[in-house]
Amino acid sequence: MNEKLPQLLPLVIAVVFLVILLAFKVKLGLSLFISSGVLLVFSGNGPVELVEIVRRTVTDGQFLEIIGIILLINLLEELLRKTNYFDRAFQVLQGTVKNRVKITALFPALFGLIPAFGGAKFSASLVDLAAQDLAIDRTEKSLLNYWFRHVWEFCSPLFPGVILAIYLSGVETGKYILLMLPSTILFIVLGTVFFLRPVNVRNQAAAGAAPVGGQGQEEQRRGFWCVFLRLFRIVWPILAIVFVVVVFKASILWPLLLTVVVLFAQAPKGEGFVRELFRKAWSLSTLGMVFGVYLFKTTFEWTGIPQEIPVLMAAARIPSSVLLIVFPFTMGLLTAMPSAFVGITYPVLLPIFNHGGLLHLGAVMLAYVAGHIGTMLSPLHLCFVLTVEHFQTEILPFWTRLLSPQVILFILTYALAWVFGLPG
Repeated sequence: MNEKLPQLLPLVIAVVFLVILLAFKVKLGLSLFISSGVLLVFSGNGPVELVEIVRRTVTDGQFLEIIGIILLINLLEELLRKTNYFDRAFQVLQGTVKNRVKITALFPALFGLIPAFGGAKFSASLVDLAAQDLAIDRTEKSLLNYWFRHVWEFCSPLFPGVILAIYLSGVETGKYILLMLPSTILFIVLGTVFFLRPVNVRNQAAAGAAPVGGQGQEEQRRGFWCVFLRLFRIVWPILAIVFVVVVFKASILWPLLLTVVVLFAQAPKGEGFVRELFRKAWSLSTLGMVFGVYLFKTTFEWTGIPQEIPVLMAAARIPSSVLLIVFPFTMGLLTAMPSAFVGITYPVLLPIFNHGGLLHLGAVMLAYVAGHIGTMLSPLHLCFVLTVEHFQTEILPFWTRLLSPQVILFILTYALAWVFGLPG
């Protein structure tokens, strides 16, 4: 074991550098770039190797594909705004769902389908609107907004963290969505039990109010299908992308591109429309983050350290599940971003994911959920900050009430991961 430790020292130093840089709020992409240089130098490499690693990174087909996907997702988000997606969704829910308590969860869940940066601020205003005249306190409104906004972050291929997890782990996109679907369902159920149901029970009068106009059962059934069709017309871009990816096992790049083209054709176009659209879609910080992630991954593989990790863990008798849980959770807590904890930890965890030459799906699932729990509990999370600020909520009661469902989510996920397969 002692012989292996010096070989892992460059990785330890690089991770320490990374944590320090993030603590000083240096951009993730730049932090990963500097940490890659540190890893390279302490591994005994120089400028020539760095140039070669950068060349390999920028010519990596997978890297270029992810860049294309993220740019298209940014275009999708902006086009949905241009076609009044959010306004129409708001009108459908407000006008047709009679249970206003449920709307407080539906608003953030619906608007959480699109990974809009800081979108919790927008959904918080809608939660406030739906909660008017309900018996609900500030902490409960905060919990409903924060929790249900993040139900799709486990399995939706529109989120950068999920995209990175798919490409870095090597799991097929459709298979990854199905793998993480139980976590999404668990997350929704736990949010309903811990946060939505208590408010619903307390507001039975509001929740059980008769539909406008005193509709009978037949009218209600017709009303349900009317609502379903109206919602389907709104969310079809997202459903179409997920359908093609899961059923036809295609890369998300192509259905995403087709959806963007269709929405672009439908969008009202004024003067400077195209220039403004691409200006907002071109996010240098996101592209820098993806470059940093892949540079760190390529550097890590170049050093040969991945081959040493399983050997060291076996010699030290450290269960692989410990690293699968502790490393992503810690990085999630420190960075408060799924894309960050995935980009930092997955290259290091790859030898464990593929232990014995087999891809252990349970390990991929466990690592992602552990990291996601870290992000949800992090007070650095932008949605955490915006939600608490909007509702003027005390942080401690809000944070402590998040703990119980997260602990249960972890326990149930560990059991699921064991079923799907964990490395020995």
